[in-house]
Amino acid sequence: MIELTLTKDNSPTLFSARYNQTYHSKHGAIAESNHVFIKNGIHRIAEIKSELTVFEMGFGTGLNAYLTILEAAKLNIKIHYYTLEKYPLSNEIYEAFKMELKNAPLNHDFKLFEALHHAPWNESTTISPFFNIQKKAFDVHEYHFPSSKFDLVYYDAFSPDVQPELWDTMLFQKIYDAMTSNSLLTTYCAKGQVKRNLKSCGFEVQSPPGPIGKREMTIGVKK
Repeated sequence: MIELTLTKDNSPTLFSARYNQTYHSKHGAIAESNHVFIKNGIHRIAEIKSELTVFEMGFGTGLNAYLTILEAAKLNIKIHYYTLEKYPLSNEIYEAFKMELKNAPLNHDFKLFEALHHAPWNESTTISPFFNIQKKAFDVHEYHFPSSKFDLVYYDAFSPDVQPELWDTMLFQKIYDAMTSNSLLTTYCAKGQVKRNLKSCGFEVQSPPGPIGKREMTIGVKK
């Protein structure tokens, strides 16, 4: 069961009864996504690369992808976006989320958000001159990762407390091998075991300040 709820910055998120967790921080869905994935992801990597291939672990509501589209236009960079989602949202939940997102504190281009969700699964779709996306309704453990393809990874799975299989060294190693040199993995999670797992796969681990409500977050750098 999935329920819509508002976060403290007046942006919506979803609560999953399956995992007893929200999709985004209760302190602010947009605030968290902007801090973890835009400020500490896109902004960092765009300093050295003007065309990016991004992989997102968990498409969810599409909020991270939507913020990325808006930022790509601001920065004048082209982004190729790949994302997996084992449990795509129903149209009913998506419509409810969309209606609440319209009222959120954000400079919207809502046609882009709608285009994200209308894009067919398992096909490459151009959303804007700066952004194309390939959504796959797929279990990550069945996904055949390419070699040396991704410049930036958004790691946005549910926490290791409820999905430990998505934070282990076996999966992190596959992702590391799929990343290019001088690339980044960024995640809200700051657990010590997750950092140790990243290090064991070859990542240089950094712990910048986290979004509102969290002391720190995690970045994995592949040199």
